[in-house]
Amino acid sequence: MIKIIFLILLSIQFLNAGFLEMESKKATKEKKLILLTVKSEFCPYCIKMKKDVFDTQKYSEKINKKYVHVEINRDDPLLPSSLHVRYVPTNFILSPNKLKILDEFPGYNEPEHFIELLDEVYKQEVK
Repeated sequence: MIKIIFLILLSIQFLNAGFLEMESKKATKEKKLILLTVKSEFCPYCIKMKKDVFDTQKYSEKINKKYVHVEINRDDPLLPSSLHVRYVPTNFILSPNKLKILDEFPGYNEPEHFIELLDEVYKQEVK
């Protein structure tokens, strides 16, 4: 029984170790940061943010110039518990190398304001 629990814990740790591995490599190569959006399927603010920001060409193009954007469901077992997601949507800005949290923006943000926030963090972090 103890062996089974150990193997389960080891496999969960392995999954989390690979979390965002490909995105991290891409962001490092392209000198971008990672924008991680944690959402919930039926959250009205998550749906609104996706529609107003991420699915709108004008804003998605601006985001994709400086960020590798990844969306993940709050209930996804690959989401590391260390992120401590309390509200959805929450947008985390992560460094591509160590996946260190550089900033986070919980809740819905108006599109123009959200882009301004992303631009400001990018200016501060990428030199």
